[in-house]
Amino acid sequence: MGQPLRRVAAACATALAAAAITVGAPAQAAQATTTTHCATSTSIALLPSGSGFLFPNLFVSQSACGFVDNGPLYYFTVDKATSNASVLSGPPRPYVVYNLSVVCSAVTVNGDTVWATGCGPT
Repeated sequence: MGQPLRRVAAACATALAAAAITVGAPAQAAQATTTTHCATSTSIALLPSGSGFLFPNLFVSQSACGFVDNGPLYYFTVDKATSNASVLSGPPRPYVVYNLSVVCSAVTVNGDTVWATGCGPT
C-alpha cells in the first residue's frame, strides 16, 4: 500500500504546482475595440448575390470621424449612411439610412480614407 500512496501524493503535488502556476499567471487582456462616430459614410453592396446587408463595408473620413485604431472589433455609428447597391438589372440604387450602427471586423487606412469591411448590424 505504500507504493500507491506515494503515487497519489506525487500526483497531488504535481496538481498543486500546476494550480499555483495557473493562479500566478497574469490574466489575458480583454480584446481591444474601436468605437467611432461619423457624420456620413458611403458603402457598396451587391444584392442579392452578396450578404443581403446594405452596409457590408464603409468608407469614412479618418479626420472627420476622429478615427483612432484601437484594434478590432470596429464599431461605427453614422448619422447619414449611403449605400450604392448593385442589383441584377439596372444601375446601382442609392439607399440612405440615418443613425446607422454597425460592427466591422477589419479596417484599412489609406491617407484620410478608412475602409471598414466585414460589417454587420450591431
